[in-house]
Amino acid sequence: MSHDKIQQIFDGWAEEGTGDRLEHAHGDVVEQVVDKMNIHAGEKILDLGCGTGWATRMLAKAAPGVQAIGIDLAPQMIARADELHSFTIRARYDLGTFEALDFEDASFDRAFSMEALYYSPHVDKALEELLRVLKPGAPADVIIDYFEDSPGTARWAELMDVAMCSKSEAGWKAAFEEAGFTNVKTARIVDRRGPGEEAAFEPDEWTPDWATQVSIHENGSLWIHAEKPA
Repeated sequence: MSHDKIQQIFDGWAEEGTGDRLEHAHGDVVEQVVDKMNIHAGEKILDLGCGTGWATRMLAKAAPGVQAIGIDLAPQMIARADELHSFTIRARYDLGTFEALDFEDASFDRAFSMEALYYSPHVDKALEELLRVLKPGAPADVIIDYFEDSPGTARWAELMDVAMCSKSEAGWKAAFEEAGFTNVKTARIVDRRGPGEEAAFEPDEWTPDWATQVSIHENGSLWIHAEKPA
């Protein structure tokens, strides 16, 4: 898997409006996690894989004076994030890759990522970089929907025609620990809105039947909380 291939996919999503729809799709889960993150006033937060910047803006609004910086490798996603930006908050959106973050060591008070880390061609290097840019003791909160314990998502890599990093919940925990993170914990976050109404369900290639829709919802999103050693 190359960065160019991933960039093409997400630039396309930005142009066709899929990027804008992700806020509705993932907003409740992110809201639940952000509420549990105990973000403090004045913190500097990194958002890995910011897309159109909706989660970056949510983070920036979480406490007074928070500065949130979103990173994404798709120029069209960054352009759309800039279009949607609110000048009432301290947020910005930068072009870059997870494996070569353009920040000094120990630059951030915490990091966040929603549905992005498994796209990295080199997850071990991405975790190494994430650890590097965090301050000692700083937490990272990563959410992913594509993981082995959610079988309804198993075909996503095939459908997108990219090699996505596939790990179990235990495998992701081990990956963070092997990268040097401590106090690694995992949990499932289930969208409070439910799977929808079966009568209104419309199948597509991602959810070809109602059983898949329900399975993905019930297995929830995987939340990984980890900390850089103090």
